[in-house]
Parts: sequence; C-alpha cells; structure tokens
Amino acid sequence: MTDSPALIDTNILVYAFDADSGRKYSIAKELIGRSWRGKERFAVSTQNLAEFSVVVREKVAHPVPSEDVRQFLSLIMRSRDWQVLGYGAKTIIRAHEIRDGHQLHFWDALLAATMEEYSVRTIITEDAHFRNVPWISVQNPFG
Repeated sequence: MTDSPALIDTNILVYAFDADSGRKYSIAKELIGRSWRGKERFAVSTQNLAEFSVVVREKVAHPVPSEDVRQFLSLIMRSRDWQVLGYGAKTIIRAHEIRDGHQLHFWDALLAATMEEYSVRTIITEDAHFRNVPWISVQNPFG
C-alpha cells in the first residue's frame, strides 16, 4: 500500500473548466477544489497539464483564456497539495511495453508508465480502459 496521491486525469481537469459539461463540471470542480482547501493531495503528470492546456483552449465550446490556463498551471506547480510527475526517455520505453502488454493507446500507456515510476496506483478518470493495467485502481467520480 502506498500513500501516494491519486492522479487526476486530463478529462477531470477539463470538466472543471467546462461549464457546458453540466453535472460533470460540478463534480470535477468540487473534486479539484478539495486540494485548494487542503483536504486532499493529488498528482498530475506533465502530460496531463499539456493535454489540458490544448483541450481547454482549442476543443471546448467556450475556450478558456490563455492567462487563466497559465494561472491554473502555475497554481498546481506551486501547490504543496499537487505532485507534478515528469517523465523521461526510460518512461517512454516502458510506455511501449505497457501499450503492447495491456492494449492501451500510447498516450494512456505513457500516463500509466509515469504513474508506475512514481508508485501512484490510483487514477481518477472516466476512462475505464485503465482497468486493463493490473496495478492501477480506477475511480470514476461520475458513477
């Protein structure tokens, strides 16, 4: 058992900024808000932060202003309640092994490899395919 924080997946970060996502917006905003109130620590990969930056600027109906995106990223990077996980070349090689062994898309396998490297065992996401990786526990906050 580890006391590493759960990793917040990109989709949860995006929903917290996408008021058009209804119930998911409220749930994601409350979940992430727990870290700002010091009630829970979370992890996030640099990959999640990069994906989030693109999606909320380019792929939602009401794009988030660049300055707001930068402020959010800065808050996460400075917060003691968020652990930002980076990755290197060895992690990318491991991602290929995970992709081939557990039938994940490469980018999800890279996230799994990063989690493995940092001993993070829980991901908060709506993406059930992470259940293909035996050491990952998936928590779907939407039910």
